[in-house]
Amino acid sequence: MSCGKPHETPCTEVISLTYVYIDGEIDEVHHLEVTRHLAECPPCSDLYAAEVLIKSMVKRSCSGAQITDDRRARIVAELHQISVTYRD
Repeated sequence: MSCGKPHETPCTEVISLTYVYIDGEIDEVHHLEVTRHLAECPPCSDLYAAEVLIKSMVKRSCSGAQITDDRRARIVAELHQISVTYRD
């Protein structure tokens, strides 16, 4: 994944740091690198936004309450739609 422009921090490195960045478990130097990269690379920024959305959906859905089969099916369908939309 890349927008085709050269970056100080390669897309592959940013993608590998996405989860620790989202979780706030990243060191300050890498945090600045990822933040800068996301500001200038739309494909990586879109990936980041999708991951934040998925994490939010999972958190809301896993709040400790039992989930119904219908709700589980809707979550899986939404995640599949996000995946399909992102790949297109």
